[in-house]
Amino acid sequence: MPSPENRATGNPRRTRRPAPRVDSTAFAGARAIAAWWVVFSHSADWLFSVLPELSWLAPLAHTGLAVDVFFVLSGYSIARAYLHRQWTWPAYGRYLRNRVARIYPAHVAVLFAFVLLYVGGAMVGIAAEDGAFPPIGLLAELTLTRAWFGDALWWNPPAWSLSAQFLTFILFPVIALAFRGRMRGSVPVIALSIGLVCATTIAAAVAPSAMNGMAPPAVRVLCCFVLGICVAEWTAALPVTRRAAWVAAGGAAGLVGAAITLEPGAPRAWAAITFAGIIVGGLAVASPRSTAVLRSRPARFLGQLSFSTYLVHVFVLILLAKAITPSAVGGLPLLLRAPIILAWFGSILAASWLLHALVEVPWHRRLAALRTSRAVHADGSTTGG
Repeated sequence: MPSPENRATGNPRRTRRPAPRVDSTAFAGARAIAAWWVVFSHSADWLFSVLPELSWLAPLAHTGLAVDVFFVLSGYSIARAYLHRQWTWPAYGRYLRNRVARIYPAHVAVLFAFVLLYVGGAMVGIAAEDGAFPPIGLLAELTLTRAWFGDALWWNPPAWSLSAQFLTFILFPVIALAFRGRMRGSVPVIALSIGLVCATTIAAAVAPSAMNGMAPPAVRVLCCFVLGICVAEWTAALPVTRRAAWVAAGGAAGLVGAAITLEPGAPRAWAAITFAGIIVGGLAVASPRSTAVLRSRPARFLGQLSFSTYLVHVFVLILLAKAITPSAVGGLPLLLRAPIILAWFGSILAASWLLHALVEVPWHRRLAALRTSRAVHADGSTTGG
């Protein structure tokens, strides 16, 4: 509510816009599905080798699309919590401290596990893949700068996105100040959104990333992050409706269709950011009843673990691939090989829960600054303080 001074002067800059009235649990299922799609994509080669009966799912095994949902959702949630706050150097320090507290402890824990894996393998004579564990890469991982200047897949491959996302966290106050007073109404927001989609598409065409054919990591994540801010501004004034769930479902169908039909490059880059924006925008104003499945307890549980799942699953896959090889199970009947699916899902889920419960949550509580009104999680979700 404006103070009497603000009412008297009529200064619009001092009147804060209310944050969108969105229950963050609406995104729980989306985070869970996106995380496990990434897990399935990274697991495909091993899964199909020990269970060739699943090879018909190969068209879905593309990692280049699901993670864009995380990036757009992160921009949306950070904007909903912080976009219209007054920025000072102490406020910026608390904000950045909370961002680091969310992503860094779990990242370092998994990185330490990879160091032990590398050292243990060297001690028993198991050679690592060339270029997978360079010392300079370890330094880049620890400083969260790996994706700032390139797209190498060192140490923990999925962690490339953390360094790119950390850059967006650093730049967010500048983006927030640029939005104030300049993004009034739908026309500039829509124009900026179109520009962001064009930017990442052109970047993928001109300088595709060597790891997935998408735009360079820093450009890709920054465009998705700012698009999430645009979605937050666009949906702030929209009413909650059941029809919005169909919009989100259409975006999900488009994302799956793009994964099946599009080759790496500019078309897939366009589809990833576009459909991710549609999914987040649709869920933002979807009524609770229309998204009941995504808000269910299992979905919320998997959504809470999604960040840890994303970080730890490759480490678990390496161990599974060493323990269960095609030569060891190739001659077994399907009935005896089918439980491999349970071992795959259960081991990754257990590792995710351990990382979340023993590292992510307790270390965030130790390192984070005092909460204000809302906490923003590493994967972009928010909870009341």
